Amino acid sequence: MQGSEQDQSLFVLLGASNLARGYSALTRHISKNISAVEFLNALGPGRGYCARGGLLNFTYSPIGECSVMKIAKVYAERGFKITVLLTDIGNDIMYGVPESSLIESLDALIEKSLQMNAEVFLTSIHVDVSKDMGKTSFKLFKSIFYPNSPVTFDQADSAVKKLNHYLAEKSLKNERVHLVSGLGAFCGLDKIHYGLFKSHLAWSRVANAMLLELGVTPAGNLGLASMAVSLCKNLNRLITSDMLRVIKKPKGFF
Repeated sequence: MQGSEQDQSLFVLLGASNLARGYSALTRHISKNISAVEFLNALGPGRGYCARGGLLNFTYSPIGECSVMKIAKVYAERGFKITVLLTDIGNDIMYGVPESSLIESLDALIEKSLQMNAEVFLTSIHVDVSKDMGKTSFKLFKSIFYPNSPVTFDQADSAVKKLNHYLAEKSLKNERVHLVSGLGAFCGLDKIHYGLFKSHLAWSRVANAMLLELGVTPAGNLGLASMAVSLCKNLNRLITSDMLRVIKKPKGFF
């Protein structure tokens, strides 16, 4: 590690499946642009901010309840510059969590971040339920990704609109809270996950928005090859660490 701790940066990356898929490519891109940087994360397919969620035979603890922010505070006390990303916001809605409870959980994470003098980046929920999905498509994708969900089409549509309004308002009220939107343009057929040939573009937008706000001119964009490697690393981590548990989670994973 080079430089004093006052010159070092910590990125705290919070999200679910999209972040898990793009994590390796995203962190590699940031590392190319910021020399002294470390990463902490809480991510995984189906992960929620205030509800347990997961895939198949395993679940993750809620992001709001894991110790990632506690560890981030230690870095902040050592003089690290903190950047926090909250993305993949929406799984909790499909788990039946009231939007008021999800907003309360997000508020708590944002407040903890601001107490560390962090720059906070939020991504809006890129699925417009009423425009992007008909009721038939909604039922199909719900049966695949959220088979036990009690949430109806109208409830999901209403909750997404309220959450996006909250995220927009949050970014307007504090100059250290920033909203990254427009990511729906990079979604695949299910309107939830970024497309295989577009995900590098989505993460380029997110990464470069963060870098520019931090005063760093990005050195290009994420490449398609880098994203392909990231997908493979995520699959390996998912199988060996999360599903089979034959390998411990890598350092910085919560």
